[in-house]
Amino acid sequence: MEQSSQGSFVIQGRQDILTTALGTEENLGRVQTDDYGVGVRQYFGSAPRSTSSQNSNIAMEISRLKEELMSQLKDELTSQIEQKV
Repeated sequence: MEQSSQGSFVIQGRQDILTTALGTEENLGRVQTDDYGVGVRQYFGSAPRSTSSQNSNIAMEISRLKEELMSQLKDELTSQIEQKV
């Protein structure tokens, strides 16, 4: 660790800074786990599903925002054209 703080540590093969600090050899074998336990869905739950009414509301909101944006853009362009004319 002293070498690391001084910036003179050099990695040699599998002997990186972590294995040096822990004083253990790096194990390149497989990690074994139990076949049972809690899965991701059991822990976090299933993802919520969209309903058609939610999709419809989203589509209506997108449409409304597009119309609002187009109106603002039209007003801004009209204003710029009037200033130049």
